[in-house]
Amino acid sequence: MIGSVYSITNFARNELSHKKSLFDFTRKVIHDKKEERNKTKDLDKNWDDCAPARMCLLDRMLDISEEHQEFDEDAIVHEVCTFMLAGQESVATALAFLLILLAKHPDVLTKVRQEAEEILGDSKRAPTLVELQDMKYLEQCIKETLRLYPSIPVLGRKLSEDVVMGKHTLPAGCNVLIAPYATHRIPDLYPDPEKFDPDRFLPEKIQERHPYAYIAFSSGPRNCIGYKFAILELKTLASALVRKYDMTVVPGKEDINIAYRITLRAKGGLWLRFTPRAS
Repeated sequence: MIGSVYSITNFARNELSHKKSLFDFTRKVIHDKKEERNKTKDLDKNWDDCAPARMCLLDRMLDISEEHQEFDEDAIVHEVCTFMLAGQESVATALAFLLILLAKHPDVLTKVRQEAEEILGDSKRAPTLVELQDMKYLEQCIKETLRLYPSIPVLGRKLSEDVVMGKHTLPAGCNVLIAPYATHRIPDLYPDPEKFDPDRFLPEKIQERHPYAYIAFSSGPRNCIGYKFAILELKTLASALVRKYDMTVVPGKEDINIAYRITLRAKGGLWLRFTPRAS
């Protein structure tokens, strides 16, 4: 019923228009890649020998499509759109909330900066994978940021079996919505839940909580496929910014007012002032 009503609203029409623009762009990228591959094959029939040592994800999907006809262009379009949307805006959103929380908590910002400088010294190069993995306190800050402001504020699931909740039974096949923004603020799981406290994610504190107490990246077999990569991206960007800049919140812009979209937003934006640090 809800779906039928939604389909005749302006929201649905706007959604379809934007979806068409996104899909058209994605199909063009796929067609351009196919033409590039065909030209390379024409130059050298032995494609396997001349193929680049490191193929991009789209190359790999096109290879699979050639071997398995059921993985057609429509399937590739959906996969590419998923990677573009899930892997870009969600990380950008998380970084924005992380930076403003660090700016609002100078003591935490100082610890993050000290950790990065101890690991990287005065080097301006990008950190290695091992160095990123050593940034334990920064990772705690990222996880605490995503506890308070999960990039995806609502998760959808379809029940595969009946679920009993108190006196109520949710039947198999039912669609349910789970709100990490709300569950991450349950006081029994996170005392003083509105407080920004990266120490909540010390290993011993994590062990004390239920495995599903933290679902910023969902959890279980349907969790976010890019979880580890997203953490590495955030560490890379944040460690570079805290070493290069001092950050303060623009006066009068301290409050964070949330807008619920597919990804979490801040009404009116998040206002930070970046000041280059002395070398």
